[in-house]
Amino acid sequence: MPLRRGHPSIWRGLLPGLGILRRYRREWLRLDLLAGLTVGAMLIPQSMAYAELAGMAPEYGFYAVIGALVVYALVGTSRHLGVGPEPGTAILAATGVGAIAAGDGTRYVALMAALALVVAAICIIAAIARFGFLASALSKPVLVGYITGVGLTLLSSQISAFSGVSISEDNFFTRFRELAVELDGVHAATLAVGAATLVFILVLRRHAPRLPGALLGVLAASLVVALLGDDSGVRLVGAIPGGLPLPQLPDVALADLGRLLPVAAGIAIVGYSDNVLTARSIAVRKGYKVDANQELLALGLTNLSSGFTQGFPLSSSASRTAVPAALGSKTQLVSLVAAACVVLTLVGAGSLLGEIPRAALAAVIVSAAIAIIDVAGYWSLWQVSREEFVLAVLAALGVIVFDVLTGVLIAVTLSIVVALFRIARPHDAVLGDYPELDGWVEASTFPEAKTEPGLLVYRFDAPLFFMNSERFQERVELLLAEMVGDQDWVVLDFEGIGTLDATALDGLKELTDRLSHVGVKVVAVARPNVKVVARLRRAGLVAPEGPIWVFPTINSAVRTFRSRPRS
Repeated sequence: MPLRRGHPSIWRGLLPGLGILRRYRREWLRLDLLAGLTVGAMLIPQSMAYAELAGMAPEYGFYAVIGALVVYALVGTSRHLGVGPEPGTAILAATGVGAIAAGDGTRYVALMAALALVVAAICIIAAIARFGFLASALSKPVLVGYITGVGLTLLSSQISAFSGVSISEDNFFTRFRELAVELDGVHAATLAVGAATLVFILVLRRHAPRLPGALLGVLAASLVVALLGDDSGVRLVGAIPGGLPLPQLPDVALADLGRLLPVAAGIAIVGYSDNVLTARSIAVRKGYKVDANQELLALGLTNLSSGFTQGFPLSSSASRTAVPAALGSKTQLVSLVAAACVVLTLVGAGSLLGEIPRAALAAVIVSAAIAIIDVAGYWSLWQVSREEFVLAVLAALGVIVFDVLTGVLIAVTLSIVVALFRIARPHDAVLGDYPELDGWVEASTFPEAKTEPGLLVYRFDAPLFFMNSERFQERVELLLAEMVGDQDWVVLDFEGIGTLDATALDGLKELTDRLSHVGVKVVAVARPNVKVVARLRRAGLVAPEGPIWVFPTINSAVRTFRSRPRS
């Protein structure tokens, strides 16, 4: 049955990417192909490196990303987001799965795929419930601290591969301490290959950012090591199985899925926040919109694809997002081209991939770590808010002192605590009349604003609920006590109070009772929204049945006050 005009079709609803591809223009093809080939070239070394970071063989990075690229091209709303392996989620997954697998390599691979499926389930359920707003659960200082902590953890995780020193510790500080003790064990050729590859990548990133620096660096390192021969002692990746993975369900116990749930929740929150922030930043510059709930669904489906193909949890890469945008790409065709590049590489160049030095892959990870250590973010926070700067430092310390999952939990907890504190102790003000500005303004900020004898106009800038109801009452009574003369009226500016809960309603009733005993004749609410008025009525607080008068504006309340009979 054909859809009637005006009804959104399936491809516009569940498959927005397909909708864009159906309207494809021939003039977009050259730029999309160029961007797709570039992203594919970036993905080849990154997929291998980030798979090792996740504790898996390099080929699993390819297994994870092939289907995900195709799925996102159809389901995602960003035309540029570079989905796939990402250092933060890789190391977070490794931390969680490693504790459960207990050294069993086969079980580790199955648990990684299962973890991707659990992440997928969380994201899909959350998307159906329209929980896209949860992207705001991680504030800027928390994200700055988290990503910096991950960057520092990545640096320390590559000490062994980069230097040839055997490192047994799994903590940031203890790894460097062990390196200091084992400096005599540094393998000169391995260190030289890693350092040279890293410098090469960083130079290209600075002076030729559109080139696939990681791929070129890895190829150069492979060529140099091949010329040096086996006598160099530089470890290689080794044989990589050719061919494509067959879809299958991971063989794990139901109890293991329960143990994976906390790790999956952390990955879902961090991965989704990263995806949405990255996608939105590019979309704003390119003039289109990103749907937060659809992106949550897309993250779920990309991880579903990864889980079925023996992969591991995925999110996105800022670099693989910025590059196609800088190259002028227009559509999600970029992801399809990149997927084709990965498939061709896996099928046709598996033997060549095995000749890559592990030190070169370590350099790829270290270069990613350097890129995500957010020094600029810390400087910005220091200038704007020392409190948020400290929060970012604590979030980073949580990651590097404990582990990534614990760091995420600490960061989210700190963010929620700070938010609750601000709501519990919000900004408030006594308002005064300032005719030149045509309104009521904060008396402490504008000395010219006049307060009126017998009248207190008070504003509380937060929703009124159980955590701040007592604070609200205390502030009103304290301000009344500090004012000269007797106050007949109290006008509460409710423009900033978007909602009331049962505790707040009880508190208002108690406040009006106490104020009536100290000579306040009228308590009025000005500028409340419809929902607030409805709750006040249901609680029996609105005059004439209740003690609170309701006015649409502060001026209307003040006019009534001025026209009151004088005793």
